[in-house]
Amino acid sequence: MDGHTDGYVQYVLETLAEAKKRCPDAILLIEQRLDFSCWVPDGFGTGDALIVADDELHIIDLKYGQGIVVEAERNPQMMLYALGALNIFDGLYDIRTVSMTIYQPRRENISTWSISVADLKDWAENTLKPLADLAFEGKGDYHPGAWCVFCKAAVRCRARAEANLELAKLDFALPPLLTDAEIGEVLGKLDDLIKWADELKTYALDGALHQGKQWPGWKLVEGRSVRKYTDEDAVIAAANAAGYKDIFRKTLLPIGEMEKLMGKQTFAEVLGSCVHKPAGKPTLVPESDKRPALNNVKTDFNEFQED
Repeated sequence: MDGHTDGYVQYVLETLAEAKKRCPDAILLIEQRLDFSCWVPDGFGTGDALIVADDELHIIDLKYGQGIVVEAERNPQMMLYALGALNIFDGLYDIRTVSMTIYQPRRENISTWSISVADLKDWAENTLKPLADLAFEGKGDYHPGAWCVFCKAAVRCRARAEANLELAKLDFALPPLLTDAEIGEVLGKLDDLIKWADELKTYALDGALHQGKQWPGWKLVEGRSVRKYTDEDAVIAAANAAGYKDIFRKTLLPIGEMEKLMGKQTFAEVLGSCVHKPAGKPTLVPESDKRPALNNVKTDFNEFQED
C-alpha cells in the first residue's frame, strides 16, 4: 500500500508541475469537500486531489480496489466532483475544460477523460438533475448493472434479482443452442450474476446464523473442517522428546519479500537472471480491455502450416 500511494503522489505532483508550466498560479487541493447539491439534493463528496488552473480543472481520484477496473470516461462520480469543484473555482479561474483521472494501481490502470465545461453543465441540467430529483422523491425506474455492487440494497433488490434470473435462463441453456451474439451478451454479464449469487448465499447464511432465519427448504448444519494444532510449541516439544527432530519444512521467501529484503537494485543484480515471468493464462475480456489480443489457436495453427 505504501508503494502504491507513493506512486499516486508522484503522479499528482507530475501533473501539477505540467499545469504550472501553463498557469503559474495553478493550485493543488487535497481532500477537498465538493458540494453539488444544486443538481443532486444533499449531494456532496470529497475529492482526493484537485489541480485548478486557468483553462483546465483536473481531478485525480485514487481507487485502491482491484475487484473492478474503473474507467474515467463518463464516470458519474467524477463528473459530480467536477461540478462541485466548478461551484468553487469557476469564478476564480477561466476554466474551459475538466479532466478526470482514475489512478488504480492494483489494476495497473490510469484512465483519463476530458470534457468541456459547457458539455458538463449541459449534462448536469438536462440529464443529471431530472433523474436526481426523481430518485430523491423515490420515483423513477430501477436499472440493474455493474454499479449495483456499491448499493446497500443490492442483495435484496427485486429488479436486480429478476435481471440475473432472466440471464440465468440463457446461461443454463446448452451452449450449442445459443447464438454467438447471445454468448457474447452472457459473457458480459456473468461476473455480475456470479457475484450476485455469492452475495445472496452470504446474506442467507448470515440471516440463518445470526438472526435465526429459517429459509424454506434449507437448514443450517456444521460444515467440514480440518485438524489444527492447538499449541505449536507443545507439538515441537512433544515431537522432540519422542525423538523426531526433522519436523520443519524450509521454503524460499516469495519474490516480493525477497525483493523487499535486498532492495530492487540489488535484487535485480543478484537474482535477476533467476527470475522469469511466465505468460498469463489466456482469459476472455471485453474489447475495451487495454491488453493486446492474443492470436487464437486456429490462427496459430494456420500460420504454422503456411511456414
